[in-house]
Amino acid sequence: MSPEQAARRETVTGEPRRVRPLPRHRAQCEIDEQTALGGAYVRSLMRGQLRAALSGFGVLALTVATLPLAFRALDDDAVTWCVLGFAVYGPLGLIAWWYVRTAERNERDFARLVADRPTEELPTGVHSARVGAAESRATPGPPTERRPAP
Repeated sequence: MSPEQAARRETVTGEPRRVRPLPRHRAQCEIDEQTALGGAYVRSLMRGQLRAALSGFGVLALTVATLPLAFRALDDDAVTWCVLGFAVYGPLGLIAWWYVRTAERNERDFARLVADRPTEELPTGVHSARVGAAESRATPGPPTERRPAP
């Protein structure tokens, strides 16, 4: 080999190697295939919803159960009708608002679990930046070429 050939180097470039992406919806597949893990996911959602419903019902039952005692203590028909007509709807509305908010939060957490996203809220733009980075890695690179090194 001559010194000119030994000094000349070539850089070989090609398509970047890709890491195999994990299945995007592992939890969704587990639920669709009705595996034990998928059943556990669904049971956890149902348990959360049942817990919220029983809590709301318990507070409602306590509220309604104390009304006859309050009416007996007041012993005035006008006040009784005012309590029934006006004062009861505020607590009932609050119980309903709390239950709907809790049920929606349970469903939102379950949907995030199924979509393989973390349960905490991401700052605006973080998720889209991750998706953009993943898409840029997935695009094919230039074809394989040989070029002399500088």
